[in-house]
Amino acid sequence: MMSNHLKFINLAHDVASKNLGKTFPNPTVGCVISKNNIIISKAVTSATGRPHAEEIALKKAGKKAKGAIMYVTLEPCFHNSQNGSCADQILRSGINKIYISCIDEDPRTKKKSISKLKKNKIKVITGIEKDKTISVNNFYFKSLKKKKPFTKVKMAISNDNKIAWSNYKSKWISNSKSRAYVHSLREKTQAILTTSKTILIDNPRFTVRKKNKIIKNLNVIIIDKNLNIPLNINLLKNLHERRVIIFTSKKNNKSQKLKQLGCEIIEMKIVNNKFDLKKIFSHIYQLKISDLMVEAGGILFADLIKNNLVDEILLFKAPYIIGEKGVPVIEGNSLNNIKKKLLEIIKFDDNLYLKYAIK
Repeated sequence: MMSNHLKFINLAHDVASKNLGKTFPNPTVGCVISKNNIIISKAVTSATGRPHAEEIALKKAGKKAKGAIMYVTLEPCFHNSQNGSCADQILRSGINKIYISCIDEDPRTKKKSISKLKKNKIKVITGIEKDKTISVNNFYFKSLKKKKPFTKVKMAISNDNKIAWSNYKSKWISNSKSRAYVHSLREKTQAILTTSKTILIDNPRFTVRKKNKIIKNLNVIIIDKNLNIPLNINLLKNLHERRVIIFTSKKNNKSQKLKQLGCEIIEMKIVNNKFDLKKIFSHIYQLKISDLMVEAGGILFADLIKNNLVDEILLFKAPYIIGEKGVPVIEGNSLNNIKKKLLEIIKFDDNLYLKYAIK
């Protein structure tokens, strides 16, 4: 019998993975409801974060839910929503047993739903395939714990750990397969963090593209101390489809024009000619952004490392040798000095993708 429960909870995880990167700032959750070992409904958290997977699955199951078993990857919510909490909806449905992979660390829910379900005579089993829930929603658990966005630094580097030639004229270091994979990573990211320097050099669009077709304009956060970005950059052409948030120390006519275009301007004080990055990250989290990919240069990378603000490093390594005059991947430091754990390696022809967790 246990093999069936494992099969259904694993199916719930498979369902959850379908909306990975679409439910921000909520985690993606999968739910399966079965009766007499036959699946009667299954659902994933809506791409907007609501409704939750349990609510959708219960609606699909209808009256058949009475006496059934629910399998869900994360503890059902305890806080109120339009139709009441998921815990209350489960109680009303007549579900008599529930398998929950992982406890929700959100203090609004943490163990409260489990306690309520048990008090109302529903049998609750927790912990089956817990690691899968944590792995899929790594951003959620880490950002909730640290009260800052889960942050990945993405870099394309040469074999001698440079990100560009000294004149910045090199457009691509990585190959086309690596760049295609970058777009799949972007698709699972809530926002891009960059700097005005990167924008002035590259004028990036920060989109998700598939087969040269734009399928998503990503939210972008720009650190622009002196408000140097021009008003005609690519990022400002689709503000109806994305958020552009600018951290600056300047309040002038340009900041007003950027606001009129639809940018969110956040003024921050500078100390010793620098922003307090920890304060910026705390502010980003308050804006309900819990997942960042950093696409910038070695100076920001170094500052983020110094401030313990990096969770993962994503490297695309090409076989070129740029030489001593090239731009270093991390200004004033070496990748070898960073304590990190290799999580994944993928080969894209002559390129290597190396994913590291910061220890």
